[in-house]
Amino acid sequence: MKKLAYILALLLLFYLFVSCAENIKLANTEETGEASVKITELQTEKPEPTLSQPEPEQQQITEPESEPEPEPKTEWTLCFAGDTTIGTLHEWQGASASHNMLYVVGDDYTYPLSGVREIFDAADFTMVNLEGTLTNETSAKSKKYRFRAPPEYAAVLTEGCVDAVSLDNNHTRDYFEIGLDETKETLDENGVLWASREKPLTVELEGGIKLGIVSYNTVESGVNGGDVNAYMQHITPQYQQLVDEDCDLIIGFMHWGREYTAGPENWVEELAHQMADLGFDLIVGSHAHILQNTEYYNGVPIFYSLGNFCYGGHSNPSDKDSVIVRQHIYMAEDCSIVVGATEFIPCSVSSSDSTNTFCPTPYEEGSDAWNRVLKKLYAEDFYAAASE
Repeated sequence: MKKLAYILALLLLFYLFVSCAENIKLANTEETGEASVKITELQTEKPEPTLSQPEPEQQQITEPESEPEPEPKTEWTLCFAGDTTIGTLHEWQGASASHNMLYVVGDDYTYPLSGVREIFDAADFTMVNLEGTLTNETSAKSKKYRFRAPPEYAAVLTEGCVDAVSLDNNHTRDYFEIGLDETKETLDENGVLWASREKPLTVELEGGIKLGIVSYNTVESGVNGGDVNAYMQHITPQYQQLVDEDCDLIIGFMHWGREYTAGPENWVEELAHQMADLGFDLIVGSHAHILQNTEYYNGVPIFYSLGNFCYGGHSNPSDKDSVIVRQHIYMAEDCSIVVGATEFIPCSVSSSDSTNTFCPTPYEEGSDAWNRVLKKLYAEDFYAAASE
């Protein structure tokens, strides 16, 4: 029995030993298998190739070059011309003839000022004396000469680069107040500025300078002819109004004197001198229908009469000489506005010597006609006085 028990004990120990060995082998196999799998997986997963991508070029943002600031405007050119009648006489309305400006022009509103448009377009400001009306009113005053054109003829001014007109003359009321009121409305609708005795004109030019213009008609002023002091009582408040409005340059646009006289009357010269002494910087005259001399008085240019210009009031004026004044002004170092050089551009009221074509045309520079106009203006004396 003891021997049998000993054998059974040995068998049990052997069995336990074998079982432990199998467990140990299985454990090692599992650990080795996981590792193998992991190694295999690592070996079979191909690493992503690392491509050296070139860095994208950094786009250079080129800012647009800013345009240089324009130089401040320091010089200006003003143009002035004389008696301008857009239209025709009351008696000629509807006439199909060459003496009727309305018939000649028709609806070609560019035609009348086509010969001088380039000059006016190059100026900073252009002004003429509008001697007549732009109205559909047909009832006219009882007087020798009455001038009218339909309102659409305002396009003659705009197409010709005229910026402003004077309405203080002896023909703006040819068709009574109704005709004058329609003329003003027509000019406003077409963007043409106007000055009258009741309304001095202020206009700001490019660069910020302000012009002031007093328009005054001594011919129908209600004052005894030639009474300078009475005229000055009307003119002085208008001048002061423009001073109070901080105008840099003040111009007198006058309708004065006696028609068809070669030079201004003494009282006209006296009035011009008093206006210059008051402070006017420039004085322009009309009404004589012919050219008169110019004067440079105490630094103030005075143009007593610029004559007819684009003139529908006569079929064939015997004296067709006219002129455009081109006046230069500039800004001085102290920022004040100063009257500079004056240029005279001699013209004819017509493109023909034998009739009035209603198309003012410059004379050829240096021609006999050119020199004749300068002689009428006493241009050499004017320039000599201006240079002193």
